[in-house]
Amino acid sequence: SSDNKFTVLYSGNIGLAQDLKTVIEAANLLKNYNIYFRFIGEGVCRSEIEMLAKPLKEKIDFHEPLPRDELIKYILRASVCLVPLKDKKLFNAALPSKMFEYMACGKPIIVSNRGDAKKIINDSMSGIAVDPENPNLLSDAILSYFNDAHRCKVDGKNGMTYVTGNLSKEVLISKKLNKIKSE
Repeated sequence: SSDNKFTVLYSGNIGLAQDLKTVIEAANLLKNYNIYFRFIGEGVCRSEIEMLAKPLKEKIDFHEPLPRDELIKYILRASVCLVPLKDKKLFNAALPSKMFEYMACGKPIIVSNRGDAKKIINDSMSGIAVDPENPNLLSDAILSYFNDAHRCKVDGKNGMTYVTGNLSKEVLISKKLNKIKSE
C-alpha cells in the first residue's frame, strides 16, 4: 500500500474536462523521484490515459470507482490531491466538489485553474494553483510538496479550517437534500 510513499491522488471522472494527460506528463518528469500516482475513477478517456501511463506502470495505479468510505481512506492516505482542469474559459467558474472533499480530509491540493478554484485555494492557503495544461508547473508544484512535509501539513490543515469555517452550512444543507431525495 502507499501509506508510507509520497502519493499524488486524483479521484473522479476520467473524462474530457479533466486534464489527466498533463498529470501523466508531470509523472514522467518526476519519474526519478519516489513519487507515486493514483487515479480512482472511470470515464471516456480512461483507456487512453492508461495507455499513456503504461511506461510508468511502476509509479501509477488505476482503480475502479470506489464506494465513498473506501475512497475517503485513499484520500486520507494520499500526500497531495489534484484538481486538474483543462485550459478552457468554461472552467474558470468550476468549483469541483472533489476539491472541498480533499480539503475536509486535510490534504493539500494542486489545482490547475485560473479562475474561482484558484482564488479559493489562494484565499484559504490550502494548496498551489498552477496554469492548466502545463506539466512543468504541475511537476514543480508536486515537487515542492515532496520536498516539504511541513508545508503538506500546514496547507492541508488550512484547507480543513476553511471548509469547516465556510462550508459547513452548505454541506449540511446538501446532506439534508440528499437524505430527502433518497427517502
